[in-house]
Amino acid sequence: MNAISKDVFTFQFENLQLATGRNDTWLCQIRSVNGGEADLQVFKNEGSEHADEICLRENEAAIQGADQYEITWYLSWSSGERCALQIIEFVEQHPNVKLNIFVSRLFYQDSEPHREGLRALSQHERIGLKVMTLTDFQDCFDRFVGEGNGFQSWGDLAGNSARYAAILKEITGADPRLAF
Repeated sequence: MNAISKDVFTFQFENLQLATGRNDTWLCQIRSVNGGEADLQVFKNEGSEHADEICLRENEAAIQGADQYEITWYLSWSSGERCALQIIEFVEQHPNVKLNIFVSRLFYQDSEPHREGLRALSQHERIGLKVMTLTDFQDCFDRFVGEGNGFQSWGDLAGNSARYAAILKEITGADPRLAF
């Protein structure tokens, strides 16, 4: 597994309302096959290719036959319209995949195309979509930075999570749910 440093995690995943300088999406993935041991991977944007797209390509190569896959993503930014459509297509092409997506911040939350992408993700029966809470940040940190590094909550983590969750609910018209 490629880990993230404590400083990079805090800078990239801090759920600020105005996240200046955070121009890349970071994606931390937990992939479990048939309920077995989890495989952990970290992705970030590379040039014009988004972290979501890189991760989907890696998963496409890894998905095998009839095995059942449970995949969890922790994203520093929610997927935009382009990636949302690719995620849905990937899950539809693989009936043996369930995907839970936890997001730190909402990407261009006022853009109607991005809002449509979030709605489409939230409506897919095998895709869960949720804003990260303190527990989710701690879980992601412990797995991808390391428990011994001591996660420290930042200023208004809980308040910002609640604000983003309310916006996501307003966009999708539903309470967040998970696929597994």
